[in-house]
Amino acid sequence: MESIWEAYKAGLWVEPFLVYSIILFIIVGVTLFLAIIIIRSEKINRRKNHAVYSEIIDNMFMTVVFTDAVYEQLKLNNDFAPYIGLKYFRKQMLRAIINLHQNYEGVYAKKLEDFYFQSGLMAMSVTKLKSQNWEVVCKGIQELAEMQVTKVFPALVKISKTSNKQVTIAALKACAKLNGSKGLAHLSTYKYPIDMWTQVNIISAFKRTYAHNEHESVEVLLTSANTSIVSLGLKIIHTLELSPMIPVVMQLIDNAPNDHIRQEANDVLHYLNLNKSF
Repeated sequence: MESIWEAYKAGLWVEPFLVYSIILFIIVGVTLFLAIIIIRSEKINRRKNHAVYSEIIDNMFMTVVFTDAVYEQLKLNNDFAPYIGLKYFRKQMLRAIINLHQNYEGVYAKKLEDFYFQSGLMAMSVTKLKSQNWEVVCKGIQELAEMQVTKVFPALVKISKTSNKQVTIAALKACAKLNGSKGLAHLSTYKYPIDMWTQVNIISAFKRTYAHNEHESVEVLLTSANTSIVSLGLKIIHTLELSPMIPVVMQLIDNAPNDHIRQEANDVLHYLNLNKSF
């Protein structure tokens, strides 16, 4: 210990320390410089590739929509084959097919859905459901709902019970979009309170898929022990002007779990009777 102290006082450590510090600084500086160059180069390449990929993807989907070409045929096409297996190309292809599907209906939308299944893009969306990042989970939910992947419905019901509000909204909206009125039936046993904003989002999705004369699932909501679900059911009846549900609403008024639900049911009943008279 004494010898170390003597060496320290003599200043023998100064020169090696400065030399090693300079060497370390140079190594770190060169490493950072190279890292910046590599990152910038990758960004530039991605930007260039994005423009090239966009043109190829547009041509591919025009072929899918307006011809009878299927994925296996496109894999053999020299214009698409070199790109179709590339990671970033597939990510961009997934975003493009989701956006394109929103603008098509009928047979054209069905062709895009078939391509989505055949190409393995659906598996990419399903994988997102397992992510620890809630934004990625929501993205996967939205993609699967947009492409009408009904077989993931049980998984979405399970995901809807998460504590993350954004994921819950996305999952419940997807359930309503995929299964229409049946997509809400599972809410009758839902234990968690659903706030007003979530209810509005569910109703918005439900309106797009609702089939007339399918009142059973809405009626089931009014029997829930969860008052926020009962409130949701009443809002759906009000929004869709479901006059055939008047007897059920009247019954709810007589057996309302609290004054708030009773008042809301009275308001809905008044609205339906008023609307029915016109």
